[in-house]
Amino acid sequence: MSDRIRRKDPDMTRALRRLAADRLDRAIAETAAHSLEDRMRAVHNIRRRIKELRGLLRLVQPDFKGFHDSDRALRDIARELSEMRDAKVRLDTFLQLADLVDLSSPSCTRYRSRLEAARIEAYGSDSAELRLKQVREDLRAFRAASQSWQLQHAGRKAVFPGLRATYAAGYTDLARARESHAPEDFHDWRKHVKYHAYHAYILTPIWPEAMMAHSTAATQLGSLLGQHHDLVVLAEEARKAGISTENVQTIEKAMEKRRKVLERQAFRDGARLFADTPEALGRRWSIWYRLWQAG
Repeated sequence: MSDRIRRKDPDMTRALRRLAADRLDRAIAETAAHSLEDRMRAVHNIRRRIKELRGLLRLVQPDFKGFHDSDRALRDIARELSEMRDAKVRLDTFLQLADLVDLSSPSCTRYRSRLEAARIEAYGSDSAELRLKQVREDLRAFRAASQSWQLQHAGRKAVFPGLRATYAAGYTDLARARESHAPEDFHDWRKHVKYHAYHAYILTPIWPEAMMAHSTAATQLGSLLGQHHDLVVLAEEARKAGISTENVQTIEKAMEKRRKVLERQAFRDGARLFADTPEALGRRWSIWYRLWQAG
């Protein structure tokens, strides 16, 4: 339970510092990876911990004067690993199209080789070790700073305004994405879904059975939207890759087919997850929190 709220936490400021330290310690430990495989796993895990930290900050955003500086610092650290992450995801996403399109054509084979070489360069070079070392130093400095964070309120007033605001953003993003089907709207929706999933996870102790189911559903929706985003990124890359026009069109048709499947599922799952208004969800969870606090 070190990564969730605890009844014995003296106040939300202490809980915030403890939760941040837990995530940062896990991320820092990952930076020691040396092999290509370990580095790929490490980059994924470090970025995941940073997303959780940015979600944690949004949970307390209205109550935390240092939000913007801290969130910006985390964003910049994550960007140090973006190229490494993208090199892996582009290849993974391309290979996942094998059930929809023949990837054995000469131009597709050349493109796959290019993606494989880019991944090896991103994770196997000396620059990868230097980048992870820099990230380690940045995370250690951030961890030290996080232990002086201070919230304005001690209890639920520190978290429920941020909880409602993030859920409201996801609620609005769902409607916008359904209307526009624009990649940037799906991307915004994905970010808020992931933050909300982490909020539910942090608050799991207030009613474990209900909250864990909610967190799991939000995590699964975030994963669907992540796959959608990866297809968009790969589509942009494929157009620049020098593949023959015919094969580009074939690949794009396959990606479009998969995107539509993901969108239909995301809208169904999203309608369930965001069935409450932000006010209703915040009110109900606040009641659960008070009951949990009362013991």
